[in-house]
Amino acid sequence: MLPQPITDRLAGARRVLLAGCGGGYDVLGAVPLHAALAAQGVEVHFASLSFCWLDALSGAQRDAEISALFAVRAEAATVDAYCPEAWLARWLDERDGGSHVVWCFEKTGVRPLAEAYRALMRRLDLDAIVLIDGGIDAILRGDETSIGTPSEDLASLAAATSLDGPRIMLACVGLGSELRDGIAHAQVFERIAELHALGGYLGTAALAPGSPATLRYLDAVDYVLEHQATQRGSHVQRVVSAACRGGFGATAPQVWLSPLASMFWFFDAQVVARSHLFLEHLAHAETMHEVSALIDGLRKTVAVRERSTIPL
Repeated sequence: MLPQPITDRLAGARRVLLAGCGGGYDVLGAVPLHAALAAQGVEVHFASLSFCWLDALSGAQRDAEISALFAVRAEAATVDAYCPEAWLARWLDERDGGSHVVWCFEKTGVRPLAEAYRALMRRLDLDAIVLIDGGIDAILRGDETSIGTPSEDLASLAAATSLDGPRIMLACVGLGSELRDGIAHAQVFERIAELHALGGYLGTAALAPGSPATLRYLDAVDYVLEHQATQRGSHVQRVVSAACRGGFGATAPQVWLSPLASMFWFFDAQVVARSHLFLEHLAHAETMHEVSALIDGLRKTVAVRERSTIPL
């Protein structure tokens, strides 16, 4: 098998945090990486920028020192409340035994989010953090035709890359799942090429049919979506799981499945952050509303590119 730069970046890491950066179900994209890292003896922890009302969720425990940080375990899982993180914790307990924690960040601004990341970095003695984005919009630099749903992704990217110490990487899965957000994928590939030239592209890996990592991912997605059937679902994870099962083409409005959706794309998060056109201006945002307002304003200061296509 051809070696990938991401393997070198994670070499020697003893404790790794896999963090869903776009909120909600993004953390499920961490399951295949958890399987691969755990098989190598790495101690792996899960975290998620949560869309849950964590204060109202029985079983979610607010941290005594960091107000934006919650410990969510299996007992917080209920069909009557939205919390994919709690169902992921229950799935981990049922499949692997023990009592697992999914650390949840309150949906907040960059400064308090960075404080929560910093606290976890110290407590868990982390060597590396891998941000997980469901989709590909987290890598965009800010002047594309559409930048998707950027607030949570950019808040997570700004917060994590402000840390000193651990290696920070970004993993995207579900390329092509964001058609409904108007993403111009010609510009996505152009951005990947740009990151490659800057030294920030760390390779790809496929969720191959029948592999242990893929089977665990599909099992986790099916389990969580089944138990959250009356709550908000996940368009991206449904697209990825369908692509993993060999789906192809236009299977629903604004859905076009291809093998690209079931591939991980890895990047150096620091390079992504440094080459973003306005990420640095989000650093002091206290709330997610402030992050969104800043992004809307900053987009008006850049020359937004017209939609482009490629001959594929």
